[in-house]
Amino acid sequence: MTGPARRRPLLAAGVVVVAALLALRAAAPLVSPPPADAEAGWPGPALPVAAPSRPAELAEATGARLLLGSEDGLFRVDVDARTVHPIPLPGRRFETDRGLIRRDGTVVAVHGGTAWLSTGAPGAPATRLGPASYALAATDPRRVWLVEETGDPERWFRLREVRVAGAAAPARPLARGTLPLSRRPVAAAPGGLLLDVVGPGSGLAVWDPATGRLRHRFDTRSPVTVVAVSGGTVAWVEATTLHLGDLAGARSRVVAAPVGSPGFAPAGAFSPDGRVLAAVTEVGFAARPALALVRLDRGQAVRVDGSEGALADRCSPCVAWAPAGDWVFFNRLGPGFGIGAYRLGHPSAATVPLDVPGSFPPSLQTL
Repeated sequence: MTGPARRRPLLAAGVVVVAALLALRAAAPLVSPPPADAEAGWPGPALPVAAPSRPAELAEATGARLLLGSEDGLFRVDVDARTVHPIPLPGRRFETDRGLIRRDGTVVAVHGGTAWLSTGAPGAPATRLGPASYALAATDPRRVWLVEETGDPERWFRLREVRVAGAAAPARPLARGTLPLSRRPVAAAPGGLLLDVVGPGSGLAVWDPATGRLRHRFDTRSPVTVVAVSGGTVAWVEATTLHLGDLAGARSRVVAAPVGSPGFAPAGAFSPDGRVLAAVTEVGFAARPALALVRLDRGQAVRVDGSEGALADRCSPCVAWAPAGDWVFFNRLGPGFGIGAYRLGHPSAATVPLDVPGSFPPSLQTL
């Protein structure tokens, strides 16, 4: 091949390469990372990022005492004195406990496959209530539902309602029943238990233990996580969407997440008067989870400043109200791990400066 003949393929290849480079340059605005945009939530170019500021420490008195449930048992916390006292529970060690329920001056905890009743007093032994996989607060504050998971799909849930106050020892079961795996008890409700039903008639339904009948209440996409029940109001989360429902009228509404939050995590608790729901927002691409308060009369969620890092995983409940309804306590992470506190009407939340025992976020209840 002569010299000019050799140069023609090379020249053509060069033209192709140059054209490709020009095309990439033209497309660069479309494929390169966009500039920083706080409103859009894009991360922007790689720049040094300041570490999150340390939350303010709690400086005022709360008058509150907490009971924490962890894999190592129970712990009584005097918030103002910053003291932690262990309350050992028998039974094998679990990663996390199966929840805490406040009942008429006492707390019911499920640990090692057994339900225990504790006053939270230092040195006071816990009273054994009986076998349970988890427990549910009954509508009567002196009672609790104990739920055993048997392993038999047709009779998966064995239920007993027992008294936890007004007697020296737990009374015999006040109500009994069994439910299949497709009908999971998630909360007590007026007239019985609220079930997450899978299959025919799926959704949330109220089961009457006296008759065994179901009353369908809400269409849902199972499984759902019931946040709380207060009187005839139920709050539940599907994926990251928070719903408030009226059990009597079977009507529900969706609560929009606070601005900048992608949705809600499955954790929360109603205030003692049932007017406010304390919830935790979901972690997002450009948003940290935080405590949010939802007023039921408005159906609007407001994020609490200074509560970033609120936790809603491996704890039940993850949020607890003081009996007077003036303080909310919650698990939080970052920097460090501890308990957050927020007083209604104040501008921001704070952190209780104490070491929280256990390897996982503890369940919280107030005494």
